[in-house]
Amino acid sequence: MSRFSVIEFIRRIYRLPQDYPELNWTRTELYRRRLEQVKNGWIITGLIMLASGSTAVVCVLGAFATFLSLAFLEPDNPPL
Repeated sequence: MSRFSVIEFIRRIYRLPQDYPELNWTRTELYRRRLEQVKNGWIITGLIMLASGSTAVVCVLGAFATFLSLAFLEPDNPPL
């Protein structure tokens, strides 16, 4: 039995190409390792947010962690 994927379902509805560089990047082992590191970073950031008790610190840490997550998950050599 195949695993249901919402993304694949939407791709079939809109007839998007299967060999899309940005989507293929999310299927690589390097991306999955980076995703795991980002997840661990968010857990640590969340613990720091809980320990700080300041709304300003929570907002700054949340914005900074979001920026780092998006930057870290970008491919090293993006397609043109």
